[in-house]
Amino acid sequence: MQRQIKDEYRIIGEIGSGGMATVYKAVQKSLDRPVAIKELKKAYHADAQIVQRFERESRVAASLQHENIVHIYDYWKKPDYGIVMEYVDGANLADIIEKTGALPVEVGVMIAIQVCDALDYAHMRGLIHRDIKPSNIMIKRNGEVKLMDFGIAQSRGLEALTLPGTLIGTPSYMSPEQVLGQPLDVRSDIFSLGIVLYETFTGVKPFLDDSRAVTAKIVKDKFVAPRRVNSEIPWGLQWLIKKSLRKKPKRRYGSVLEVQKKLGKRLAGRTTKAASLQRIAGYLVSMNVFEAAPEQETVLVPKVASRGPRRAAIIAASLVLAMAAGVAAYYYQSTVMRLIDHPPVIFPSQPQVTSRPLPTILPKDHEELASSPAGTSQPASAPTASVIDKPAIKEPQVSSEPTPSLAIEKKQAGETGNKTGSKKPKHKKKSSKRSGM
Repeated sequence: MQRQIKDEYRIIGEIGSGGMATVYKAVQKSLDRPVAIKELKKAYHADAQIVQRFERESRVAASLQHENIVHIYDYWKKPDYGIVMEYVDGANLADIIEKTGALPVEVGVMIAIQVCDALDYAHMRGLIHRDIKPSNIMIKRNGEVKLMDFGIAQSRGLEALTLPGTLIGTPSYMSPEQVLGQPLDVRSDIFSLGIVLYETFTGVKPFLDDSRAVTAKIVKDKFVAPRRVNSEIPWGLQWLIKKSLRKKPKRRYGSVLEVQKKLGKRLAGRTTKAASLQRIAGYLVSMNVFEAAPEQETVLVPKVASRGPRRAAIIAASLVLAMAAGVAAYYYQSTVMRLIDHPPVIFPSQPQVTSRPLPTILPKDHEELASSPAGTSQPASAPTASVIDKPAIKEPQVSSEPTPSLAIEKKQAGETGNKTGSKKPKHKKKSSKRSGM
């Protein structure tokens, strides 16, 4: 099916058809990108309320710029009423559940968190979706979730299009207050989200339209506990679903953000956003919902195949590094630390430093020698000269033995005293002459 719209969009084929509109896949020629075009069926062109609701959907969705909400690009009234929106290459959650049955807990939680993120964004801007259901939740091939269809969204800033007492929405996913035509708030969307979670993890709806009207069951009847349908559902997740489905709004969660935080605790510290998208996409490929992308077949498979040898190489390199670190630590402990704790005693220049304190000791020796019978004030200078001359001796054995040097100095002092004894009279004569003068 190839037809032109406004010289800008070329329709490739039909994607799906609903009660009031048909959706086509097209190409925007100016940007060469795929888009989805939603056209209102001709049978409803004369219905002013439906036309107004169709226009509202385009305005409301265009005001929401969020990664988990389908983006709106364009809107026109002629030749037919049409909305140009982001093309989502994937499948809706209703078709996925019908094909796979109940989703694994981990995958279902990852999808639900993204839905909560989009719904909380809308609620923060005063919008109530009023039509939360699996067919309005699109999942792309890469695992991203997109919330769509804000055609019956309610806002304080928009004129009410629903007459009092009129049911609008999908009966199987309505809240009790929505069925009764009462005023709605964000807790109505939380009830609808609870039905979606129940169906995601069990594969069936909590309220079935069989012998009695489903709307009557929603208002009055109880539902079967999720774990009785699927025993793999954790107790905490069952409690979250049951609280979201309470009949009275005040007994439910106060915001979608609370629901999102409770769901997030199940994955806290165990995954990232990128890993979650890969997990969702991988599960849908494994269940034949999507075909594997070419890059997954040519790139990811070789990486998985070479994972074992690569891990072995990493382990071997780690062992080599550990051994090298051990050798370095042993060398440091045995060599460097030994030099620090026990430095060498003998160095070529060391005698000059260690022998300098001796002259300070010599005056005391001088007093001892002076008090001896053979000692006078002169002999003390002789040892001093001998000590000063000692550093000139380059043999370290002589300077490093203090005890022999003291013995030699005492012996030299005695000999010097004997030699200088004959010079005493001359010294006295000089002093007498000076006194005479």
